[in-house]
Amino acid sequence: MALTVLNLVWGGSLPATKVALASFSPLVLTALRLVVAALLFGWLVGIGPIIRLGWKQGAVATGLGVIGYTGTQALQAIGTAGTDAASATVLMVTAPLWIAILAAVVLQEKVTLASAAGLVLALAGVVLVSGLAEDWPPNGSALSGLIVLAAGAALALYTVLGKAALRRVEPLVFIETGCIGGAITSLPLGMWQASTQPQAPTLAGWLMLAYLALVVTFAGFIVWFWGVRAVPAGQAGALMFLQPVSGLTLSAAILGDHLSSTFLTGAALVLIGTYLAAAFRRHGS
Repeated sequence: MALTVLNLVWGGSLPATKVALASFSPLVLTALRLVVAALLFGWLVGIGPIIRLGWKQGAVATGLGVIGYTGTQALQAIGTAGTDAASATVLMVTAPLWIAILAAVVLQEKVTLASAAGLVLALAGVVLVSGLAEDWPPNGSALSGLIVLAAGAALALYTVLGKAALRRVEPLVFIETGCIGGAITSLPLGMWQASTQPQAPTLAGWLMLAYLALVVTFAGFIVWFWGVRAVPAGQAGALMFLQPVSGLTLSAAILGDHLSSTFLTGAALVLIGTYLAAAFRRHGS
């Protein structure tokens, strides 16, 4: 039940990001979000467990955090700024697809016929959702869609490379160290953008920032790692496909995003293809 609620909450993160971007530029939003989350993790877990990690494991967790937190959140914010929240929601949920691809390359997991078919379907859906079929070479909204895809790929890389690290480090210590690493690297980027672009924070912007930092990043990761310990990983991963339910609903209802037949067809292909690639990637290995 907790993971079901979490994924519905996570589905609203892209519409929330879109609202917050009216107040903060992308890198400023990323820095503020990660700094707040890192402070909360530091309060909950403390600094002692990080010190006891040792420099090698600490460096690995921090480096992965730069990829998984700074890379994912910065690319997600930059991409969402240039496209609609509905498209960003669908493109971001391709993370399990990239996990399947990276698992085959990095972890040498066997690629099944179902996962290969899923890859083809999902990529066809990406073309429709992102608008690449009408906008090539990519620019504007299509280019922003590709940046959101890169955010999903960064999250996948963080997940696959972090799999081995989690065997040696407690999950909460791992995500705290990574989040602190992400906050440290994103802060100067945010300060630079704040000095070059005027910010116009509103009450809605501050509320969405609080939602992204406290609920999506801080509480979300705690529930996620509790959940993946309590249920099989495949079941937990399958629940990610609930995210477009809330994300697309909020995008249409609150932001007024138009969900055309082409978009809905592409979204269906992305979800079906990603599910096939993720759910059957280990069969036969």
